[in-house]
Amino acid sequence: MEMEEMDLLEYWEIIVRRKWMILGFFLATVVAAAVVSFMTEPVYEAATTLIVQESGSSAQALLFDSLVGMPRNAAQNYVEIMKSRRILDEVRAELGMNVSQRWILDRLTIQTVQGTDILRVSMQSTDPLEAQLFVNTLASKFIAWNRDSRREEMRSAREFIESQLLTVSAELTAAEEALRTYREAERALAPSTETVAKLEQIAKLEAQLAEVRISRSEINERIQQVRIQLENQDETLLSSTTIANNPLVMEYQTRLADLEIRLSGARERYTSSHPEILALTAEIEDVRGKLSQQVERIISTETRSRNPIHQQLYGSLVTLEVELMALTSREEALQSVLASEELALSALPNKELELARLMRDTRVLEEIYVMLMQRNEETRIAEAMQTATVQVIDYATTPESPIKPRIKLNIAIAGVLGIFVGVGVAFLLAFIDTTIKTKEEVEAVLELPVLAQIPDLSRLSTSNGGKRFLR
Repeated sequence: MEMEEMDLLEYWEIIVRRKWMILGFFLATVVAAAVVSFMTEPVYEAATTLIVQESGSSAQALLFDSLVGMPRNAAQNYVEIMKSRRILDEVRAELGMNVSQRWILDRLTIQTVQGTDILRVSMQSTDPLEAQLFVNTLASKFIAWNRDSRREEMRSAREFIESQLLTVSAELTAAEEALRTYREAERALAPSTETVAKLEQIAKLEAQLAEVRISRSEINERIQQVRIQLENQDETLLSSTTIANNPLVMEYQTRLADLEIRLSGARERYTSSHPEILALTAEIEDVRGKLSQQVERIISTETRSRNPIHQQLYGSLVTLEVELMALTSREEALQSVLASEELALSALPNKELELARLMRDTRVLEEIYVMLMQRNEETRIAEAMQTATVQVIDYATTPESPIKPRIKLNIAIAGVLGIFVGVGVAFLLAFIDTTIKTKEEVEAVLELPVLAQIPDLSRLSTSNGGKRFLR
């Protein structure tokens, strides 16, 4: 039969009629939730907070920012690095945990605090002490990795400078001995004043050229180290020849070399505050910026890296490639100026020319030796001063109360769910009940008027407004 639309009163009557069934569902779900909650093993959570202090980052990192044209999200990169297999393996070995990396990642949460450079590292475990030890050990291992990775670059630079210092020291001793021997043999005391001035100029240019070459060798060494580290990652970068053979890169390099030559010539005639010197310096910086953008574009179109460690190495490689190109251009400029100075010196008489050359070699090696001594000391100090860019704000403490299961919340949710299920079942039973209960339903089914009805005397006293029910 077709059922008529029910009003709110009839809905309420259905609920009242089956109230004990609804109450039964409520009690059953509450008891079940309570039993399951009390039987579930409690889970504890320990958390530690760290701060990423990028304000103390190196000049290389700052240069990377300008190359990419966007801020580096160091905190987000560190989140992924802390989840890497390398760091987690060290933590597992330290704590003697015989669990899989997936097991750890399912219980480990690392997230950034929005709007800050703060990381929150939390671990859930049924053992509160295990959770505390894990997050604290993870923080310590990550800070150690961060510090060591920053020091590694400076250590390599220091070792390279020390090796160069030994070589130059031996060459300087040999040059001084050759000069002394020549003076004694030829009885040559000193060249003319003009020659001495020319020698001083050449010595300075040679020292600058040597410094550039040492810097180039140092950067080449660092590039090789970065590439070796990249080989251990999932992605690889394009070779230096791909960058060097790019037409725009070659054009910028040629222009940079020409500007360096003009700047070296201008410095012989003017002071550092002269307008021409300032204009050339500004133009050189502009060309370097354009060169940096072109190198970044080439590398970014050739790589598909999403690994944060790979991205960090990639940024270092971009910076080193640009520095290498700038040094190459400067070396070409110094070689051009030096060639012209040596050509003027070759016009001297043979004996004075040989003495001048020996004096030049000695003077140049002295300049290089002093420069290397200064750089060695600077690098040694810089290496010792390199610290981690991440520090712990609060170490995790042993949690006293579990975060799971939440017994009161589970019981409350189960109670609400039980009531909804009970009410739903009550309405379902009412809607599938096809028995006739009112005179209106009789008239609708039989299409005949109801002349009389027999009341249910047992329910006349109920508070239903005196409504009659058929029996």
